[in-house]
Parts: sequence; structure tokens; C-alpha cells
Amino acid sequence: MYPTAYSLPPTSARRRVLTMPGAALALVVLLHATPVPAGDFADGDAGWTRYDPLAPHGVSPATFEFPDENYRIIAGQSHSPAQHGPSRAGSFAPGTTPERFRATVDLVDWDDSHDQAIGLWARVGTPGFGTTTGYALTYSVGSREINLTRVTNEAPAANLDESPVVLTRGHRYRLVLTGDGPALVGAVYSFDDLGAPLATVGSTDATYATGAAGLIVFDNTDANTADATFDRFIVTPLPEPGAALTLLVAVAVLARRAPRRARCR
Repeated sequence: MYPTAYSLPPTSARRRVLTMPGAALALVVLLHATPVPAGDFADGDAGWTRYDPLAPHGVSPATFEFPDENYRIIAGQSHSPAQHGPSRAGSFAPGTTPERFRATVDLVDWDDSHDQAIGLWARVGTPGFGTTTGYALTYSVGSREINLTRVTNEAPAANLDESPVVLTRGHRYRLVLTGDGPALVGAVYSFDDLGAPLATVGSTDATYATGAAGLIVFDNTDANTADATFDRFIVTPLPEPGAALTLLVAVAVLARRAPRRARCR
């Protein structure tokens, strides 16, 4: 059987952070402290490790394509979600995510006909069917929000934070995930204005300290494939210990304890 980790975490474990004006301003400064060079997929995914955990279980292999030097990942549809989990696929960049890092990717296109989670993940360990761990920053197409998620046994074990945002297919966006020890901050930007985030999420979680980084597409309906196209994926180390980032997240968490609706993507 597929691990039963798809159940929602307790409501008390989920909280939203980083919407105070001062915190948001500091967040923008921190996220833009390190220039990030652009990297496309002109040479395909040479050096990357493709992630297709359902292929050995009778599911059609995932498709990895490179339209216009972008990276399109299409997961094969799961035939038995109760046993094998939903459709999902991804790819890992070479190397290991440093303890202090900034990962960015452009979201170019996606299937908007059903709910799916698409984006990037970092500090990924033991990748494989029912074993993958790490953190994911994704856009949930159906619920129209970005989610910061801790992944355990290849399933969302805890929704660390979420923030509503509507992304329009046909427009380019940039996802940014920054980690400094246990402090994690995510943001989504319109490509037309990379200086002001459309939405931010953040939390502190010390479960995973290092691991791989890459891209993920994950069906949220148990009845469809998952499909998204990316560009300009890059991971860079932060130049020095970012105590300010840790303090920012800690202050924001303490300042925002209001109840909210339950959701995990």
C-alpha cells in the first residue's frame, strides 16, 4: 500500500505568516540580497535526475520535454491512487542544496483544467516511491494559493504556510524559496515586476537540513495527470549567515496566531 501520509496535519500545526507590512518589506530586501544568474534548458536536462516514482508500478512513464528551451514535466496518470498515490513526477538538479540557499524557477505554463500542485522543492532526501523527504514551494491551481510544505514519505506531512494568490495561465511568474537553517521563506512574483512579491509564505522547521533541489508536479485530484512547464531554475548559496531571516520568520510567526481554514497541498 502507498504510505497513508496524505491525511491533513492537525489544525494547530498550520499557521499563516509574513503579511505584516514591515515584515514584507524586510522579506523583499532579503530575497533580493543575492543576484541570481539565469539558467535555461537549452541543453535539455543533462546532469539532472528524473523523478518518476510510479513508472515501476505499471503507470505510463512521465514525459520530459523541452519546448522553446523550457522544461515541461507531465506525470503519468495514477491508475490506483489508493494504493500508489496520485500522479506525480519531477526532476532534481545536480548537486546538494546548501544549508543557506536561494532557489528560483520561472513558472511558464501549466494545465489549469484541474487542481494540481506545481513548483520547486529543496533539501530533498531519499527520493523514491514512498520515501521522499524535503520541502516544497508550490502553486495549487485549484485552491489558488502558494503552499510551503514539509514532505515526508513522499506525501505532504505538514502545510507549514499558505497564502492566496491567483496566477493566470499565459503569464510568466517566478517562484523563490530561501532557506537559512530552519528558517524558510517562499514567494511568487510576476515576471513583469520582480521587485514586489504577489504572495509570501514562511515558517521555521528544522526537520531537514540539506538535500537535493528540483522541480515537482503533483496531482491534487487523484483522477488526473500533473503537467507544468518551467524555465530558469537556479540554486545559489547565501553569502553569509542570515540571522535576519531567522529573526524575521520568528517574529512573524509569534505575531500571527489567528485561526484559519484547514488545507494541505
